[in-house]
Amino acid sequence: MPARSTRCAPIRRLSSPTTWRASSCRSPERRNACFGGAGVNAGVTFERVYLALREQLGAGRFAPGQHLEPAVLSQDLNASITPVRDALHRLAGEGLVDTARGEGFRIPRLTEMGLRHLYRWNAVLLDLAARGRADAPWPSRERTVPPTSAAAVDLTERLFLAVAARAGNPEVSAAVERINARLRPVRHVEFALELGPDDELDLLEQWLDGEADLPFRRALAAYHRRRERAVGDIVAAMLAAR
Repeated sequence: MPARSTRCAPIRRLSSPTTWRASSCRSPERRNACFGGAGVNAGVTFERVYLALREQLGAGRFAPGQHLEPAVLSQDLNASITPVRDALHRLAGEGLVDTARGEGFRIPRLTEMGLRHLYRWNAVLLDLAARGRADAPWPSRERTVPPTSAAAVDLTERLFLAVAARAGNPEVSAAVERINARLRPVRHVEFALELGPDDELDLLEQWLDGEADLPFRRALAAYHRRRERAVGDIVAAMLAAR
C-alpha cells in the first residue's frame, strides 16, 4: 500500500469581500442588488400600490363581494404580484378586504345588518370621544358643506377625526380612522341619496359653536339613526350601481 502523502493541498486564495463587491456590482442592475437599491425600490412600490388600492376601494371601484385577482391588479398598477399581495394583506388587516384560505382576496360582502353594525360602532366611538376634554380645534371656521361628493365625504371624515381627538386617546382616533376608510364608499352613496349635507352642517355648526357636550352628542345620535333607517336604500343603491 503506497504511503499517504502528508503534504497539505494548497489553499485557494479567495478574493476579499470588497474585491468581490467591486467586481460583481459594476453594472447598474447588479449595483441595485448589491447595495440595497432593489430593497428601497420594493418599499416604494409597495407603498404606491397600497395607496392606489386604498384610494380605489374608497372610491367604490369594486363591487361588494367582488374577487380581487393580484395578477390582474398588478397589470393595472404596473407592479409585480408580490407588492400587490402584500398590499392586499395589509388592507385585509384594516378590514377593507376579506381573505380566506383557498378563496383569495375579495371585497367584503355588503349586508344591511353589517352596515347597521358599522354605523352603531361609529356612533359609540364618537359619543365616547365627545365626552372627552382634550383640545380638538377645527382648522376652518367655514360653515358650509361642499357641493361635491368627494369634498363632502372628506369634510365628514375630518370632522369625525377631530371629534375622536377630543378623547385624548390615540386608540379611539385609530379606530375612527379605520371606520372612516370602511365607510368611505358608503358615504358617497349617502351623498347621492341626499342623506348628508343637512346632517353634516348641523354637526359642524354645533362643533364650531363649542357645543361638544350634550347637544352635539344628540346631533351625532340623530345622524346615525337616520342612516340606520336608510340602510336598505343604501345597500340597494350600492348593489344596483354594479
